Amino acid sequence: MRLTPEVVALIRKFRDESPESVALMSKRYPDLPMAFVAQQVKARQRIGRKLPSWHANEAIVFPSTLSLEQCSSEYAAEYKANLLQGRTMADLTGGFGVDAFAFSERFNQVFHIERDRALSQIVSQNAVAWGKESIVTAIYGDGMDWLKKYPNAMDVVYVDPARRDRRSLKVSALEDCEPDLKLHWEMLLEKSKRVAVKLSPGLDVDSIIAELSHIFEIHILSIENECKESFCIATKEFEGEPSIICSNRKGEGDWERFEFARSEEKRAEGAYSMYSKFLYEPNASIMKGGGFKVLGMKMGLSLLHPRTRFYTSAQLVEGFPGKTFAILDSGELRKKSAVALFPKGKANVIARNVGLSSPELKQKLNLSDGGEFFAIGTTDIEGRRRLLKCRKVERVVDSYV
Repeated sequence: MRLTPEVVALIRKFRDESPESVALMSKRYPDLPMAFVAQQVKARQRIGRKLPSWHANEAIVFPSTLSLEQCSSEYAAEYKANLLQGRTMADLTGGFGVDAFAFSERFNQVFHIERDRALSQIVSQNAVAWGKESIVTAIYGDGMDWLKKYPNAMDVVYVDPARRDRRSLKVSALEDCEPDLKLHWEMLLEKSKRVAVKLSPGLDVDSIIAELSHIFEIHILSIENECKESFCIATKEFEGEPSIICSNRKGEGDWERFEFARSEEKRAEGAYSMYSKFLYEPNASIMKGGGFKVLGMKMGLSLLHPRTRFYTSAQLVEGFPGKTFAILDSGELRKKSAVALFPKGKANVIARNVGLSSPELKQKLNLSDGGEFFAIGTTDIEGRRRLLKCRKVERVVDSYV
């Protein structure tokens, strides 16, 4: 479906309306595709935060809701594209094309291969909307079959396996995704100088290393502390241990990164101590990737407990990749302590290594959400369950030091 000036004007006019009500306006606009207008309105209402520049471009055509759910965020796509460059690359599982268009900033020729004909046509239209029609070529077909027949070596091939089974249920194991990377891995390495893959954030890093050979970098990407994906880069020549890069895009737009190797973490003894004046919680990428002992060693911080992913220090350590709290008071992990520490009955509750989830702990302590204070339930180095009254540190404040 094409975006005529009349259709664009209606999408703009009804951008804040219910998509269901827009779809029912066909009698009012008998010569215009109101079902399509409603679909575009619905898509644009959903993708403002995930794809801000796409949302701002009125010439972009959006696909169904499922394709939008599965596509990369604009920020993650830009991050991945900045890691690779060359003359030719192929996105073998193209989808909506967010990644392919990001890669088009770093490559002279980008092939977008997609098995859904309608989606492939949308990408072709959007290539014109972005002024990328001379760089991005949309091809309808199976990416693996296309690569087998392509006569030349690629600089990069990119694969984002579908993570839903035949019942549309989410999966993460490599063999459950489509395509199964393990079946095609050697062919991918033979046909391209670099192989890049996007994997589920739920997939264990050690299993990735064990099942896919020649990976030299694993990037665990989070957007505003929500883990989104694992991005791996491999080359046939690499035989060593991959670097694990934990990257989190903070709200203000910059990325905080922490890099380590699994062997470093295994060798590290780690430092542990009783909680002091400050408490540190790693971001979601580090929580997923590990490296807890190495991070503590590099930043001069002590862990509270081998299974409690919190750090502590007597003096404020700046630049920590995560959240920093000032510890104001503490008590036993009991309702009585919560009443004394939070007399207004309100706090932001976090539970870690206390046998309860955060919602369960909130209910146990009879606290409601909100306010400036945090009620953090955790286990200290002596194995005692403690309740800490904290305030988040946004910047260096004299009273905290």
